Amino acid sequence: MADKVRYRTIDILTPVMIAVAFGVIFIGLGALFNALSPLWLLYKPTEGLFMGLWLLSGAVAGLIVRKPGAALLAELLAAAIEMLLGGQWAAMTLVSGVLQGLGMEISLAVWRYRRGGMRVAVVGGMIGALFESVFERLSYYPMFRPTDTVFYMIFCLISGAVLAGVLGQLIVKGLAGAGALSSFPVGRERARLQASDAK
Repeated sequence: MADKVRYRTIDILTPVMIAVAFGVIFIGLGALFNALSPLWLLYKPTEGLFMGLWLLSGAVAGLIVRKPGAALLAELLAAAIEMLLGGQWAAMTLVSGVLQGLGMEISLAVWRYRRGGMRVAVVGGMIGALFESVFERLSYYPMFRPTDTVFYMIFCLISGAVLAGVLGQLIVKGLAGAGALSSFPVGRERARLQASDAK
């Protein structure tokens, strides 16, 4: 574990760059979320199906860097950028950033930051979605009945698994396949796999 906590400059810059990109993207997601409001009005808890997209910054950064704090840094910084750019949830966005980033941190910690991959990504997405769903239920949806709350959390967990976990892992895999992550564990693992296949 000791080698995992020695940060290189690239281990800090990468989550920051990911956060900047997603902070801007999150503004667009907010606009899309509002545009889809007629759909949400059919059954309000279905808004949870959108949640996983806001967990992507931490998922991607955590799966690439695989060091303590990378996922949390990326998610919190992306939330701060979204807020500064006029995001509709204002300072509450920072609370969400912390909760969403913690999900991937916990999942990576379970595997001692030694593994990435789909399982780690999906578990991290679901934990982050669970934390965020509890916060949002208390902060934004006090009108939910018990059944609404259950369905909302189920929708959030599905979204966290698919849109943060599966999609996040596919993004990382795509970047690794393009050769952009050769300095990180996922890039080295891919190179070893290719070398093994070539034998």
